[in-house]
Amino acid sequence: MSSFLEEKQKQYKTARKSNLTTVSEILEPIKKELGLDEDFFTVAKVWDKELGIEGVEIAGFKSGTIFAQTASSAAVNDIMIRKKEILKKLNQYLGKTKLKNIKVSIK
Repeated sequence: MSSFLEEKQKQYKTARKSNLTTVSEILEPIKKELGLDEDFFTVAKVWDKELGIEGVEIAGFKSGTIFAQTASSAAVNDIMIRKKEILKKLNQYLGKTKLKNIKVSIK
């Protein structure tokens, strides 16, 4: 009798495993679509720590463009004036020239 139960448990576990989708299988395409890879988190850390731009949040980046938001038009002007410097510093941290532009919107 116990071998019958063991066999049924094995069948159940096997069938169940084949129907499950892992969280990473779901999240990886979403993260890729939103531009949330390892480079994004590196950029976010450097942005906050090194660049000292208060009140500006990075919303993501895609195809070499950083998308940021702020409530201050002064911050937008500051970023646009320092754009080349900011991109150079961020690309140094990434170890490659991946970032080419910054687009800032007022939220």
